[in-house]
Amino acid sequence: MNKNLLKFGGMAIVAIAMASCAKTDLYDENSEILISQHKSDYQANFVKKYGEVDPNKSWDMSANAPRYSLTPIYEASKASTRTASYTQTTSTAIVEQSTLQWFFANTPAGQNNRKKGDPFYVDIAEGSFTIVPIFQGNASYYWELWMHVDGISEDIQIWKKGDDLKYRETDGGQLKTVGTEQAGIPRNAFEVSAPAITFSGLPEGSMYFYLRMWKSTEKYTNDIEKSHYTQLSSLKQRMIVMKDFTKPSCVPSDDVSYKIIGCEDANDNDYEDLAFLIYGNFGINEPVKVYEEIPKRYMVEDLGSTDDFDFNDVVVDVWNSFETIYNYELINGEKSLVNTTGPTLIKQWAIVRAAGGTIDFTIKIGNSTTWTKSQHVDPVTTMVNTGRNGAIDYQNKIIDQFDIVNKDWDSANNNIKIEVDGRGKNLGVYNIPFPKKGEIPMILAVDTSVNWMYERDGVPESWIDNTQPEHKKEDYPD
Repeated sequence: MNKNLLKFGGMAIVAIAMASCAKTDLYDENSEILISQHKSDYQANFVKKYGEVDPNKSWDMSANAPRYSLTPIYEASKASTRTASYTQTTSTAIVEQSTLQWFFANTPAGQNNRKKGDPFYVDIAEGSFTIVPIFQGNASYYWELWMHVDGISEDIQIWKKGDDLKYRETDGGQLKTVGTEQAGIPRNAFEVSAPAITFSGLPEGSMYFYLRMWKSTEKYTNDIEKSHYTQLSSLKQRMIVMKDFTKPSCVPSDDVSYKIIGCEDANDNDYEDLAFLIYGNFGINEPVKVYEEIPKRYMVEDLGSTDDFDFNDVVVDVWNSFETIYNYELINGEKSLVNTTGPTLIKQWAIVRAAGGTIDFTIKIGNSTTWTKSQHVDPVTTMVNTGRNGAIDYQNKIIDQFDIVNKDWDSANNNIKIEVDGRGKNLGVYNIPFPKKGEIPMILAVDTSVNWMYERDGVPESWIDNTQPEHKKEDYPD
């Protein structure tokens, strides 16, 4: 980490009295002097451990990547998820020239081809289905093809951009490899040799596809980059099921369903950045309501005089939930999408995941919603889900879940703060607001895929260094 950054100066560190286990409690008649000393100690220890803070460093390190679903996440039942017991096998399929020519004719590059298909989701029937990537266009970004299956706790990676995808330009010509860079398969290709990925044993129910897309032509190289993707979902018309094509020869029989899916990774809506074939036992349906949920995780550190900086004294996930309604009509005997309503903000809620420290605190989100630790956690019980008394449950532990009453959480400006009950004469209540750029932080914002630290384990230096890019909404396509 580069510690020769511009030096921190003149920053106002918020006065706080929240103590973690084995950290110094703020208890003294001359509380202002003691608080000032703790502020100075916190700042000095932070700089000693992590180096000087870049004045432009943002402490909002979340990507704000949306997650889509047919049922709101806050209504989903955890009991419906399980560890997958499916099988996944890969063989090779040949996509012939006639199928490629049909696709090229129906998806001119750089043109708006959205009306060539509709948004969709898939109903899985008993049996198996196979997915074959048949075309990769000149896509600017690196992406991976994934699917979400209702009833399975972890989403499934199907295919990575360029992975084992080859083509011939002429009959009998040499097979050429397609990689992860911008160049894809030429539009005069004679045939494509592609992986055929078959899934068996998935639970009957609904699923949808999506691309995880990174703002780069190259694959991520570390965990920070890996967690900063946006999700381009079939539920939100980032993929469309194409119309009016003949059965490709690699589909084994007439007794199975088959569809060609066109995918979009940017904003030109040509849907030729990736095309894949799906065949087998399944049904295609149109979504009527789609939920887009965007979470952010806040991690809070107290103002102790030690230098652990575990940022686990409060961990709270805050969510926005938007609803989009798709309106269909029968046009010339065919059900077609005519318009959409939304996305409309319908709910904001929060989940408290961890609570360390021995002093009471209140989380305040927006202007109206508060949550006080002592009302939900036994004050004798400390280090709740912080690893002090066992493993941390990152997936399922919920200390409490509550609505943000007036839906006034501003995700962009992080209007959240922690009010801490101080100890000692006239110590009162002290606030931890979200830090401004360049301030020494006591709150960090990250994606909900980023785990908090075990008790007394400091966060990684890469979180504090300015090498992690700041992600904004405009970095990703709508």
